[in-house]
Amino acid sequence: MSPELGLLITCASLVIATIAQRVVGMGFGIIMAPVVAIVAGPLAAVLVVNIFAALACALMVPSLWRDIDWRRWCWLTPFAAIAGAAGLLVARTSDADVLRVGVGTAAILSVIVSVRFARADHVIDGPAVRAGSGAAIGFLNSLVALGAPAITVYSMLSRWSGPSFSATMQPFWVVVSLVTLAQRQVIAPGGAPAWPWWGWVAAAVATIVGTLAAEPVARRIPPRVARLGVIVLSLASGIAVTGVGIAGLLA
Repeated sequence: MSPELGLLITCASLVIATIAQRVVGMGFGIIMAPVVAIVAGPLAAVLVVNIFAALACALMVPSLWRDIDWRRWCWLTPFAAIAGAAGLLVARTSDADVLRVGVGTAAILSVIVSVRFARADHVIDGPAVRAGSGAAIGFLNSLVALGAPAITVYSMLSRWSGPSFSATMQPFWVVVSLVTLAQRQVIAPGGAPAWPWWGWVAAAVATIVGTLAAEPVARRIPPRVARLGVIVLSLASGIAVTGVGIAGLLA
């Protein structure tokens, strides 16, 4: 695949991923990581996904400022950032495919159980739950790029949904993406795709276009549909990671 065609596919995916991120509150990495890994390689995926996830989410923060739950953000974000380093260390010393199968399967089961739990009247929340959830998100995100199911489990257990959830996830992912990018560059530097300078500009423009298009789309999506999107994306990411792990073990 030529670099130009890969860049075109990446830009189109950036628009879609940014819209999903705004509507659902996550999904940017789930959509972008496999696309960039295919067109530019897995190391480039880490760089590209984190750079443009941080950009997309940062662009959304001003318009969502009033709906951001800063108390939850203050519990989730620092623990996610700290635990991310631990996830990278474990990933360096473990078999990647075994980790993918184990974590992916556990993620799928966790999401299913939390959905079943959400039908009851119980609510599980509080500082300890938020800190633990943040740590789980950061750890799994760095370990096998699978933070989405952990977010879904917490949102279901705590009954956290709607505009507040989507809004708070934007500054959360700004910090987590930048921290992950810094950590990855220390441990596995390089890996930038072979794009000309204007390719990076085109990718940034695609992200901005996606941000602008996302607002009117988000206003038309009912909360119930957005919540279903969170669950579907989480299950899809868990299945995808498990499938990649199984394929690697069988190869």
